[in-house]
Amino acid sequence: MVAVVSVAALFGALAVTVPAVAASSNSSPGPGVTFSSQPTAAALVAHYVVSPGERREGSSTSTSSPAGENRSITLSPKGDRNRSSRIAQSGVASTNTVQDTQQSDNTNTHSPSASFIGQQSSATTCSYFVGSGCNPPDMALGASSRFVLQGVNTQWEVLDTAGHVQPGWPVSAQTFFGVPNVAGATGVPCDTAHNSQPFLSDPRALYDPVGERFWAAMLQAENVPALGLPMPGCVFKSVYYVAVSQTSNPGGKWNVYEFNMSTQPGFGADYTQLGINGQAVYFSANMFGPRNGLNGGFYAELFEANKAKMEAGKGGFTADGFFNLQVHGPGITAATGPFLADTVNPALNLDGSAGGAEIFLSTMDGPDPINSHFCTSLVDSCSGLGVWKMTNPTAHDQGGPAPTLTGTYVPSKPFAFSPPANQPSCNLCIDALDLRFTGTPVVRNGVVYGTFDTAIDNGSQTVPGIEWAQVNLSNGGGEQNNSDNSNNSQTGYYNFSGDAAATFGTVMPDAHGNLVMLFEHMSHTVFPETRYIVKSANQDNFKGPGVLLKAGEQSYRPTLCGTAVLPVCRWGDFEAASFDGTGHIWFAGEYANTIIPDNHGRNWGTWIGAISAS
Repeated sequence: MVAVVSVAALFGALAVTVPAVAASSNSSPGPGVTFSSQPTAAALVAHYVVSPGERREGSSTSTSSPAGENRSITLSPKGDRNRSSRIAQSGVASTNTVQDTQQSDNTNTHSPSASFIGQQSSATTCSYFVGSGCNPPDMALGASSRFVLQGVNTQWEVLDTAGHVQPGWPVSAQTFFGVPNVAGATGVPCDTAHNSQPFLSDPRALYDPVGERFWAAMLQAENVPALGLPMPGCVFKSVYYVAVSQTSNPGGKWNVYEFNMSTQPGFGADYTQLGINGQAVYFSANMFGPRNGLNGGFYAELFEANKAKMEAGKGGFTADGFFNLQVHGPGITAATGPFLADTVNPALNLDGSAGGAEIFLSTMDGPDPINSHFCTSLVDSCSGLGVWKMTNPTAHDQGGPAPTLTGTYVPSKPFAFSPPANQPSCNLCIDALDLRFTGTPVVRNGVVYGTFDTAIDNGSQTVPGIEWAQVNLSNGGGEQNNSDNSNNSQTGYYNFSGDAAATFGTVMPDAHGNLVMLFEHMSHTVFPETRYIVKSANQDNFKGPGVLLKAGEQSYRPTLCGTAVLPVCRWGDFEAASFDGTGHIWFAGEYANTIIPDNHGRNWGTWIGAISAS
């Protein structure tokens, strides 16, 4: 979310009394752990057609401070924890520490079949903060055998698979989704300091290889104080735009749908999440609101929307969903306060192996429903995943029953909030976010895959690392207990030696269970760069340092990161991967490029690559 707000006050919001909610499942194999939620719906505000590549863009002329973050700040639902700490707490012990040789390793991973530059930071790329741009980029990516769609904060572009930008692109997010300038209740323009542009952030994209359509989503927030966006004179607004290409060409016309996300008064949506299966498109959000609101100002929500009707450009459906998602267990007490699920991330389904249900993933990121921990260090580490399942998503659109939402507790390896990462110009100064699944989870062949960051003790120090998960949906997510990896669920660590960080992983499986992971890598001797690696189906973990996709060119914001002005600089907030349906897995990551006048010191760049896969 492109705003700055203190989240320290939100941590205290967790120890409050909450209203009773309807239980949605009594799960196994987490003894005594149950899940609950409440039904709701996201009102369809409008739907219309846009042709973004055919519209001309104007230029922005006002200015913003280049010294500030001007960034899409993703709020921490569970408080700051270790995100801005300049002292590394103890991490969980890893048995898979990779020697940081700073070299590419093609032993287990093929060289890329495509590799080219993506969008770069500039005042044009992120036009809301006119004159200086913003950070971080976030990442949206969908790729077919012919086209690549990429979105960042706050711009979209279409390329061919050789990296050539298509005519008419890139365009601003405002143009892409056809969003008008903002005005007050009387129609008078508001937020004039930003040329009355709509505040759009957190792009996501998917390619559906079955339906051969591209999907895209982004949030809009106006005058939402809880998100750090007090805009006097503007009307309160918190919506998602979810769009689908009318054909297999993302450069053509798009059907755009605007959904109201504020199901409780004063609450605004953060951290766009998007998934699809054969029946519906799914979207979820972290909702922040007033301290006197639900749960003291936080809840998570998720929705379905009729995929067939959206592809046809039709209305006449309701986006049913659930909010106030909670997990209960023996570790939840009056002292800990409730466990409020956050970042309940919907999956991209590459086949029908989830049985028509949609899978959402989240972590038990404190208070741990079994041991009461808050995930701040080794002795306070948490474990466990939430596998949420929505069934019967669209029958209500034809007069049938409403969707149902259930949850299952899946054991995992322990995890704890990461410290910031090092880079050559400063230590503990690049944010590694928190314990959420950042990239879109993926379902294929009855297994759901995802990653999140965790603090790792690599034997010499605590560094940011990655915990990956692959959960078998047919056995309820039982733990790995033998060598037949394909029939059980697994979690594992991927991390480096020394002070090197591995962060912001995102994964994509092929048809044979081989798993591709893109991630970022940096240390006191390595400029922030992006890499990828493959774990074969018969391997128990990722091996080696991976293949360099794009090297960093210098430290990120070297005169500001690690200083009193900006002790910890934001990075991420998520990367992306895509399967094109014909033989390639695509991915896009972030690296530190060279500071030039056009990026105003915000020297992030993005790079796109692909490898052959089935």
